[in-house]
Amino acid sequence: MAVRNQSGVSLTPDDLNDLDKQIVEYLATEGRASPTLFMRAEDIDTSRQWVSSRFTRLAEHEHIRDLHDTGIYELVEDPRDHGDTDE
Repeated sequence: MAVRNQSGVSLTPDDLNDLDKQIVEYLATEGRASPTLFMRAEDIDTSRQWVSSRFTRLAEHEHIRDLHDTGIYELVEDPRDHGDTDE
């Protein structure tokens, strides 16, 4: 079941941690990945649960999507492109 962002708020570049940025970059370059594939390809040295939670957070804010609830994600909208619009 897909998780949706109730508020409709997108993440800004300042909302992203280093792992989020690495996930987005990987998906932008490679197209699709599961958290496990991403961890293996990028030699990530952290828990799979933490990586999965970052994928989920990006999906909640509709920057990535879980294709047909398979656990394979693709980039929808790059949050790194969102600048501060208050200036």
